[in-house]
Amino acid sequence: MTTNHQLFALFFAVALLLPSGLSAKQDNEVTAESEAVMESDAREADIDSQRASYREAMRAVKAGNYSKFRKLYSELDGYVLQNYAQYEYLKANLSRIPYQTLFTFIRQNTHAPVGENLRTQWLYQLARKDDWETFMLVYNNVDDDPKLTCYRLRHLIRTSEDQAPLMAEVEKLWLTGKRLPSVCNQVFDSWHKAGHMTQELVWERIKLAMERRQISLARQLAERLPTKERIWMRRWEAVHWHPDRELKNIDYDVSTPVARMIVKHGVVRLAYNDPEVAMDRWRDLKDRFQFFGEDENYVFGKLGILAAQKHLPDALHWLAAVSVAADDEKTRIWRVKAALRSQDWPTAGQFISALPEPEQSTSRWRYWRARVLEETGDKKAAMNILKTVATERGYYGFMAADRLDQDYAMQHESIEATPDELTDLLARPGILSAHELYALGDIVRARRQWNWVLRRMNNRELQVAAVVARHWGWHDRAIYTVTKSDHVDDLDLRFPVLYRDVVEDYAERTGIEASWIYGVIRQESAFITDARSSAGALGLMQLMPATGRQVGRRLKMPIRNNSTILNIRNNVLLGTNYLKTVLERNDGSQMLATASYNAGPHRVKKWLPDQETLPADVWVETIPYNETRDYVKNVMSFTAVYDHRLGEQPKSLRVRMPDVTPEESR
Repeated sequence: MTTNHQLFALFFAVALLLPSGLSAKQDNEVTAESEAVMESDAREADIDSQRASYREAMRAVKAGNYSKFRKLYSELDGYVLQNYAQYEYLKANLSRIPYQTLFTFIRQNTHAPVGENLRTQWLYQLARKDDWETFMLVYNNVDDDPKLTCYRLRHLIRTSEDQAPLMAEVEKLWLTGKRLPSVCNQVFDSWHKAGHMTQELVWERIKLAMERRQISLARQLAERLPTKERIWMRRWEAVHWHPDRELKNIDYDVSTPVARMIVKHGVVRLAYNDPEVAMDRWRDLKDRFQFFGEDENYVFGKLGILAAQKHLPDALHWLAAVSVAADDEKTRIWRVKAALRSQDWPTAGQFISALPEPEQSTSRWRYWRARVLEETGDKKAAMNILKTVATERGYYGFMAADRLDQDYAMQHESIEATPDELTDLLARPGILSAHELYALGDIVRARRQWNWVLRRMNNRELQVAAVVARHWGWHDRAIYTVTKSDHVDDLDLRFPVLYRDVVEDYAERTGIEASWIYGVIRQESAFITDARSSAGALGLMQLMPATGRQVGRRLKMPIRNNSTILNIRNNVLLGTNYLKTVLERNDGSQMLATASYNAGPHRVKKWLPDQETLPADVWVETIPYNETRDYVKNVMSFTAVYDHRLGEQPKSLRVRMPDVTPEESR
């Protein structure tokens, strides 16, 4: 008998192969195969009835009405989400479910996250019951759960004869600045008793905790030190909270490694407010105490980066004095940026040449190599490099094309999926589960299910999956999926033109280009309509609730709750009006307005040059925040792509990104 899984697969495979926008006549001429599939589907599975039973079953298990659940569950035979209903029941009744049932469920549900979720829940129960034999059978390297890792280590340390590899694993676990679950302390106690917890390792973890500003954790870690050593933790904490005062009044020997770590920590803490004052304090300390070259290198590197992020003129001098370690990518990058901000082109060229070869070959650094050559007089060599960069679609490719006065390379190439590929993909239970969850409107679970299935797909399978997601109208997963593949040239998939009537309506009302609105939406949410950021931003245009309410008051639009802001039409209305506000504040510069939309107008004002006008590309490259810097690059390039997608000639980024003048001249 044909299963629902197979029927779903056949139906969707046929549907994907049909041309879109069929006329009535064409619709009547749909292949006999697709008609047979649909008739078979209607005959063998009343999907609406099963969906109703599934919803009722989920409500019943949540309410603890297990007799009702079991009755409803029996009606779900062959339904693609039967395993989701079963998971909720097993989870709720874990303590009285036979082990074999749980093993079977996990084994049969590798295609869905519910299998691993149940494994994790079961492991916690087994640990509480001290059933370590079963725990070790069920455990499967749950690396993202340190609590379970520590349960496992605690058991093995108690029972294993070969302790050496376990001790090495514990040391690796120990070296983190994050707080770990309390069960890990028992593991560390055993490690300590075995003689592996040295004072050096305790101080190393305290250092990691202090760098993450986990002060209470560092204080707890210090309790593992001998009593006479704990005074150094008190000194470290004092320096952390009051760096200027404590560094002025050091009355203890600073010749030990721990003392020097404390002093350096204080200097760097002071530099967060004022790198120049911190450097003066460091030089005073050097006159009073003995430090080593490695201490000087550390301080100059940390203070140089902070100074570069604040656009201070001394940043380049300090970073140029640093001996950069092979794995210190951050310092290498920021010393290039410091040279660019100072427009010291020869030094920028030297620092670019010092980047690792793979890094130098990226479009980013080839573009800047060309800019250096331009500014130092070798225009022919610069043009040769720019010509290669301009063949690439993206921020640096478009910037290179502008310098050559040529059109942008859009390089659209559609992904075509064969009938066999579609049939194969759509026969997979994990894909069918994701689609059914999506059809039910259970978007969060649907997204998790979809992402779970993608983990084991190769590049080609990802491409086919992206095509399937688009056909379902699940555009945010189509974007996410194709981006994970090695095919990034299908512009229909990566840059869909959605909600066009809404976007163009508010673009016209506000006088803002529709392509720019699309660029912001694509970067902010990638068309996830229910997007909620960790900071609380909402919807397509990721508006903070306070901003939404503020704009709403100005528009005399009542904002009753967050759902009002999440509404697609409302979100675009509020977002475009806020874009208009920041555009006006920035004298019509879309680049500065884009940065303001992400980081806030007050921060962007601080990033403006003090005296000399800066080239726009230099200003963007030296934005202090990684997130905002990438955000501006993406929105500017996405806007050009959306010009193309909307059937217009892409406007030059040079127009969107005028040179940046000092605040006093604005």
